[in-house]
Amino acid sequence: MKKIAIIGDYNQNEESHYLIMESIKEVAEEIQGELEAQWIMSDALDVSEEHLKLFDGFWFSPGSPYKDAKNVLAAIQYARKNRVPALGTCAGFQHRVIEFARNVLGLYSADSEENDTECADAVIAKLSCTLMNKKEQLEILESNSILARTVGGDELIGEYRCNYGFNEAYRSAFQNSDVITAIVETKNGYFRGFELKEHPFFIGTLFIPQLDFRGDSSYRIIRSFVKSVLGMGD
Repeated sequence: MKKIAIIGDYNQNEESHYLIMESIKEVAEEIQGELEAQWIMSDALDVSEEHLKLFDGFWFSPGSPYKDAKNVLAAIQYARKNRVPALGTCAGFQHRVIEFARNVLGLYSADSEENDTECADAVIAKLSCTLMNKKEQLEILESNSILARTVGGDELIGEYRCNYGFNEAYRSAFQNSDVITAIVETKNGYFRGFELKEHPFFIGTLFIPQLDFRGDSSYRIIRSFVKSVLGMGD
């Protein structure tokens, strides 16, 4: 049986948290896949390779700041380097950005203003306009990507629960990276998600696809993630 580790600090009153478990269960039943999901609190996560290799997929959850961001970043790096299917939503996306900036782009001091108000490279910054309980029309910039094939086109609706997002001052560094295959942005060009090349599934979204529970837009991303974990492609 395949195993997914959901990494984050679980809050039973947070809709975006309990819908992770519900969506994984529903998709697995729909495609008749044998799958087990386990939630692991960030400060209880064993980041040794021996432990992380027990999982066939990772979902980095909303809910920041994490109790132990270092553990989360270590697990993200493991999933990226070892080509393990991984989805990061909201805070999970934010920490994908941080890990990528540090370990791929060489911005070793990269962090979120929420974690460190005086960090040298705040790749995640407080949004000038909150996205709490808001939706946006989004565009996928690369048609030949898992994201575009999953959604069935280049447009989708994203829903949010966040006050922090990508710092557009670093857009060119990400945009010009030959490791990123697709970027999701708003009609006004704001960065809301990305996908890596030559990886079975490594997608981070500031929007929260599980809020589209049983929907026909961003919820498809969850279906694609579960299928990747099960080795069924996108």
